[in-house]
Amino acid sequence: MGYVAAVAGEELIQRAEALFEKQRVAGDSDDLTLEQLDDQLGRLTSQVMSEAGLYAPRLAALAVKQAQGDTVEAAFLLRAYRSTLERFDETRPTLTSEMLACRRVSPSFKDVPGGQILGPTKDYTQRLLDFTLADSETVDPTAGWELEEAGEPEPLTNVMELLREEGLVAAPENPAADERREPVDTTREPLTHPVSRDAVLQELARGETGAVTALGYSALRGYGQVHPTLAEVRVGKLPVRIEHPYTGEEVTMTHTEVTESEAVVPLYAKRDDPQFAFGYGLTFGRNERKAIGMTVLDASIQVNSTEEPAENAEFVLDTVDGMDSFGFIEHLKLPHYVTFQSILDRIRSIRERKEAAAEPTTDQPGGGDETDADKVETDRGRSIEASQGAPEGSNGD
Repeated sequence: MGYVAAVAGEELIQRAEALFEKQRVAGDSDDLTLEQLDDQLGRLTSQVMSEAGLYAPRLAALAVKQAQGDTVEAAFLLRAYRSTLERFDETRPTLTSEMLACRRVSPSFKDVPGGQILGPTKDYTQRLLDFTLADSETVDPTAGWELEEAGEPEPLTNVMELLREEGLVAAPENPAADERREPVDTTREPLTHPVSRDAVLQELARGETGAVTALGYSALRGYGQVHPTLAEVRVGKLPVRIEHPYTGEEVTMTHTEVTESEAVVPLYAKRDDPQFAFGYGLTFGRNERKAIGMTVLDASIQVNSTEEPAENAEFVLDTVDGMDSFGFIEHLKLPHYVTFQSILDRIRSIRERKEAAAEPTTDQPGGGDETDADKVETDRGRSIEASQGAPEGSNGD
């Protein structure tokens, strides 16, 4: 591509890096701790963990601090660190029905088994600036609540299971399905098209939040055939289980916070047996917007069409990858001296030839001799006309 390395000297590059770090510490405020970032900016660290594909809240807080709040840069740092880790075991599959949900809403059904759980949210309030947050004192708004003793958590029945029991949900059509039982790991295997649905879900789960949201929104705006109804959105913690190396028994190691979203799309085309198709989304941490956008894109990709961007798997998966888009956009800042000079020389050469062709000569005051470039273009035009054949009734001139 003609890239040229920036020859500025190691000292200058180190000074530029030091100036970047100075921007973070130059103010009069106290240095942010990782605990503050994780506790008070949990949505930010959740987004970084989701895009990096690594559940590590403290490391995500460190990445956010190092990147000065740039989520894509932080996800890049965390994903790079993830690539250095040794994989020594795999967890057992976990059903999301085992989730310890702190939030569960179903826009499809008013009354669902287990009830609606609003949990911590501002979805139903006005988006107005709260100037009391500018005060230095921190006040717990739930300090005066009377809390009842909580019993054992009950598993929540999934809304989609209710529809499946009635035979109303169609199985997804997967053109790339094969006999393998093990899911594809897109962090270790290259993505090839046509792509299997498990690979689609993995790539969407690690996609850049803004890109996933924007492409999902494009489908809702009419650039696609999918306008789903959310079956439910849940936020909670899932158990992480592994097989004990000595006893072979299943052991719960920890819990990870996740956001899950499912949506249904009516299939009116199948008039003989109308059913619902469905879309699915699951991300690390509290990240409802991305999970919903992922759900819309999953349902759209199953349409398997190239007419709209959101329905084209190759377009979607290549576009939402934050690391790819981050790299291509950022690399434009690197030196492109060779490529630019090549384009510049070409443009100057074309302009010079045109100016030379436009200058009149003494032999033909009216228009000048035909230049070599003009002769080439004239001969080329005649060759094209001859290859196409002369129209009927003409003499071929």
